[in-house]
Amino acid sequence: MSREEFLSIADSYYTDFESLKDAPNFYDYEKSFVDLWHKLGQEYMEKQLNESSSTRDRRKKKLLPDLEKSPY
Repeated sequence: MSREEFLSIADSYYTDFESLKDAPNFYDYEKSFVDLWHKLGQEYMEKQLNESSSTRDRRKKKLLPDLEKSPY
């Protein structure tokens, strides 16, 4: 992901962050702030993983232990 792509993602959330100034109390401000950062981070991570991923198979890999080498 290039710097410009990241900045375009962050820019799309700018107005939402600016609207937090109108929150009636700190609790609402903080809750909305955390939600926005979560969405921004999720979108960033999804783009990063989609670009660098060589496969679409994201299932957890199950490694079987080598029982012959086990000390037990």
